[in-house]
Amino acid sequence: MTEPAYCTILATNYLPKALTLADSLLRHGSTIPLTIFLIDATDETDLPPVDGVRWMTPSSLDLPERTVLALAMSYDLVEFATAVKPLVLMSLLDEHPRAGYLDPDTWVTSPMLELGPALDAGSGIVLTPHYLDPTPTGSDFSEGHLLAVGVYNLGFCLVDRRARAFLSWWWGHLSVECLHDPVAGLFVDQKWVDVGSVLFDATPLRHYGYNVSVANLHERPITTDADGYYIATNDDRLRLFHFHAFDTSRPEELSTRMDASTAHLRADNSAVDAICKEYAAILIEKEAQVGPPPPYRYGMDTTGRRVTRRMRHAYRVAALADPEGVPSPFIAAEAAEYARWRRSSWRLATRLMLSDVAKGVRCALPEEYESVKRALPGVTKRLRGRIVEDSGMWG
Repeated sequence: MTEPAYCTILATNYLPKALTLADSLLRHGSTIPLTIFLIDATDETDLPPVDGVRWMTPSSLDLPERTVLALAMSYDLVEFATAVKPLVLMSLLDEHPRAGYLDPDTWVTSPMLELGPALDAGSGIVLTPHYLDPTPTGSDFSEGHLLAVGVYNLGFCLVDRRARAFLSWWWGHLSVECLHDPVAGLFVDQKWVDVGSVLFDATPLRHYGYNVSVANLHERPITTDADGYYIATNDDRLRLFHFHAFDTSRPEELSTRMDASTAHLRADNSAVDAICKEYAAILIEKEAQVGPPPPYRYGMDTTGRRVTRRMRHAYRVAALADPEGVPSPFIAAEAAEYARWRRSSWRLATRLMLSDVAKGVRCALPEEYESVKRALPGVTKRLRGRIVEDSGMWG
């Protein structure tokens, strides 16, 4: 089997997790270095050599610097990191016949033997569904959750060179629409792949040992034998575990992203607890090597002012309308010009905020909205014309 070249994408503050992932790939036979793409680094030549790692930064992409900075301003950290995923995969395919993406907080637990045959049997795209079985009544997670986040977990995907058309299509959307916007039905890169998987005939991997996480442990109970971890219900070997918001400062939790504690998922399953302890031991070592996490490079403008999500939204809309007419907050020579634009953008930012509120009201209170629309059609029409951003939500 031709070995895939894997990549992961992150900001520098997540680097210990990416180094832990690289370590796990090495442990289980990978001979191609993990490409670590740092969205907030400027030049890979400034980064130290690390066994099993190849560095990549936005300067490696076939994008003008101005476009990169516009993406960094238009999107928050997670949106930016997920938006460039198809570009990084296409870059790897220039050098390797197969390429895969892994979230920085995934961890390989055994050789991923099934991927080559799954890729060869399909059209060059392999994806992992969140769930492979109907969720039981009373579960903390259900199929309804997928309506918000998408059918597939894009913490993993695998492609070969036949997938170039898919990756170009995906980038076409992510370059301007990689948003976490529940009202618009968007969850960064994932919901687009629900569509793309049909258009480009992707293969859903029906193996229970990939992308196992807090969200699907109910259908994938983990146990152990002399050869390691496996899924108790069907004997599939555990290949890839996905740690969602694992925090070494809260060692009893499986994930710190949930509203409720997840400590019971470890206390009730010794295999899951053992995986967490193994992962934590390596991650703590990497955290000590890297040191305290730096602030996100694109979290503030060059004067030190925090860039708010509302300002990113206004910038994105303004830049789409006039790509050359909006100064960058990340170029020191444009600081004064950007400050003037920021002060003058309050009308646009307010209109966009009211647009979001109006769309949310229609979703949350549809009957009340329709009553107002019938009673005051002229007012409703004028308000829509003035404040409601075009998103397809309003018919």
